[in-house]
Amino acid sequence: MIFLYHLKKKNCLKMSIKNILLITGQQGYPIIKSLIETIKGFNIDVFKAPISISAFISKEMVENIFQKVNPNKYDLIMLPGFVQWDSSTLEKKYSILIRKGPEFASDIPYIMKNINKLELSTKIPANRLLRQSGEKEFQKLVAQNLKIAKSNLNALNFYINEKRSNIMISTYLPPPIIAEIVNCTEKNDDSIIKKVKHYINSGADIIDLGCVANKPRPERVREIIELIRKEFNILISIDSMDTNEILAAIDEDIDLILSLDFGNYEDFLCIKKKDIPIVLLPTNIKKAIFPRKPEDRVNNLIEITKIMRKNGFTKLIADPLLETPISPGICNSLEAYILYNKKTSLKEYEKLKLPLFFGISNVVELMDVDSIGINGILSSIAMELNIGILFTTEHSTKLMGGVAELKECVKLNYLAKWRKTPPINQGITMFKAKGKTSDVFPQFDLNKIISIEEVDRKYVPDKNCYFKISIDHYLKKIYVLVYNLKDELLNVFSGNDSETLGKRIIKENFTKNLYHINYLGRELKKAEICLKLGKPYIQDEE
Repeated sequence: MIFLYHLKKKNCLKMSIKNILLITGQQGYPIIKSLIETIKGFNIDVFKAPISISAFISKEMVENIFQKVNPNKYDLIMLPGFVQWDSSTLEKKYSILIRKGPEFASDIPYIMKNINKLELSTKIPANRLLRQSGEKEFQKLVAQNLKIAKSNLNALNFYINEKRSNIMISTYLPPPIIAEIVNCTEKNDDSIIKKVKHYINSGADIIDLGCVANKPRPERVREIIELIRKEFNILISIDSMDTNEILAAIDEDIDLILSLDFGNYEDFLCIKKKDIPIVLLPTNIKKAIFPRKPEDRVNNLIEITKIMRKNGFTKLIADPLLETPISPGICNSLEAYILYNKKTSLKEYEKLKLPLFFGISNVVELMDVDSIGINGILSSIAMELNIGILFTTEHSTKLMGGVAELKECVKLNYLAKWRKTPPINQGITMFKAKGKTSDVFPQFDLNKIISIEEVDRKYVPDKNCYFKISIDHYLKKIYVLVYNLKDELLNVFSGNDSETLGKRIIKENFTKNLYHINYLGRELKKAEICLKLGKPYIQDEE
């Protein structure tokens, strides 16, 4: 399939597009002809190039097409997304903008809906540009709102630690993401560094040191903060209810404290540093008091806010406590968030209103459901509730990649919030297992089908070697270990693209067994998919 996008003697794609020429290969022609019938508001012609597969259309073919059709009658001529060459040389030669369209025919209607918003590229397919446009719009919006937040510093808009970072908690900005290292005080240094690096690469704004309840290790807290500060420039929080651990963290200039409640706040009223952001809970953990009623949680948060404010603390965050679905129940806790917003909107309490803390991991960690969908819906709820900061973790295998998922979900929902639309068609999508476009079923002679119903799992042994495949989610690598039949390691290959890995291994001539090569290709692709989805990879038996 190929598109040609033509705008005569223009340097940008900001004019209105009406008349369009789509050029495709022979295979794609009937598919595109049927697709354009569903597209309204444009005058579209389709030209069938003299080649079967549109991705193989060359510059010479395009020039020949220009001899057969008059490009001046069109506002737009678009090249196929799969064409590998840069069309800028043809643009200069013909003084015509020739740009790439989408890689897949099924994306045509979606691209056409946004055609007057996109500045198409001579190098990048249109569908990829659309995703990039969402990211650019997000960054632009954040930059604009950051200026507003900086000029309105108050109890709802403040830096977490201005000396170390420009990250803010603000009603104008997307909520920062705290990523917890669970049981951090019991991990070794290498494990901590590995986790911190992964979280930072995933988009975390704050690294949280998750301490172990009833097993305080204040000196280890000091060591870990020093360790992280030495290696990374990142904000750090401590998740502990133990006074000694929190005081140790304060001595090490911690950036954020999780958490104080009615059972431990008195231990900190005399500290000199009053501008440390502190998360407040409506509980008394020492006395095992955990209010169930939303009204009690809200009243407790307002009460402890009054106390902390009276004692000079300026950066406070309220946590009504997001709970697990079914038991004890997420709806009850969401009611507390809604009630808090309603009550602090009243004139009597509006000066006590604080940014809200949203512990997403309390939900994601305790559901045997893929995390990406949960992160999507919870981040949309967070936007509706005007949440100030998000908390998550990747403690279990099923949550691998969860921080990156949450980061992208926040972008999607933040754009939707400020555009006042549902979180759809924002240029940012979070599909992994599914998608919003569908392929067009090809036409073929049903009588020529070779129907294969029986499953063939027969194993044909390889006389030369065998392969062991594994993946590393932190390094984003696939590893292929090649052994001879004496279990001696012959070679190790690594990469993240299954096709490239497979071609290189075949080139090394370890095996000529076609069944084994088929198996290798299948397993490498499975490994690549698992790497991209954050799934554990388990190699099939050979």
